[in-house]
Amino acid sequence: MEEPAFSVVLTGAGDRRRDVVQALRAVTGLGAWRSAQLMATVPVPVVEGTWFEAAVQAATRLRAAGAGADVVCGWCARTLPPSGRPLAPGPCASRSWSASDCRASGT
Repeated sequence: MEEPAFSVVLTGAGDRRRDVVQALRAVTGLGAWRSAQLMATVPVPVVEGTWFEAAVQAATRLRAAGAGADVVCGWCARTLPPSGRPLAPGPCASRSWSASDCRASGT
């Protein structure tokens, strides 16, 4: 069964800009200058088309550095809450499984 691709969207740079640049570099592999440019263009996707666990890890690392980061499902475009609590089952564009089986619904 095909799984959706998840994205991580940087929603805010926070006050600890140096820490956020370092976290962006670790998550994206970009240089310091390009990471600083990303912070100036929020909201901006920083990781696209990755599996669920990798997206959650990247968002967690960015949040720990003081940034705002959301995990977004590639099929239903729903944003997973930072708390990690599952969303209520809702519309999912997957042809492979029901909305209740969507990773966005059952984190």
